[in-house]
Amino acid sequence: MDDPIDALSLITEVLSWIGVVAGIVLVVAGYIRRAVFTGWQQTLGVVVIDGRGERVYRWLGDDGVLYEAPAHDDETQVLEPGDDVTVFVNPRDPSVGRVEDPSHEGRALRTTGWILLGLGVVAIVVQFALLFVAG
Repeated sequence: MDDPIDALSLITEVLSWIGVVAGIVLVVAGYIRRAVFTGWQQTLGVVVIDGRGERVYRWLGDDGVLYEAPAHDDETQVLEPGDDVTVFVNPRDPSVGRVEDPSHEGRALRTTGWILLGLGVVAIVVQFALLFVAG
């Protein structure tokens, strides 16, 4: 009976290290990424065709300058020139805008990190249980 318990103990130890270490790294990276994208301001933009014949969206910054970005995103491809589009503008650099909502940034990293962290904690609990079974 020692061989299966030893194998399970080894597997849970590997899972605990991977889960806890990778989980913490991903959770921290996800929260840092969310913090970077916090505070983006929402403004109204319009889809236009620029001088090269390409689809872009333009918005007016708080500084009174007209900015534009290429409309390569899925959300802007279905829009026709002249359609309004919501643009999220970087508060530190008004020339950087995007049409995707920045509040979702880092969510995949945080979710994956919490899952791995949970897996690591469960593996640690199983390791302690195996100590009592084996001993």
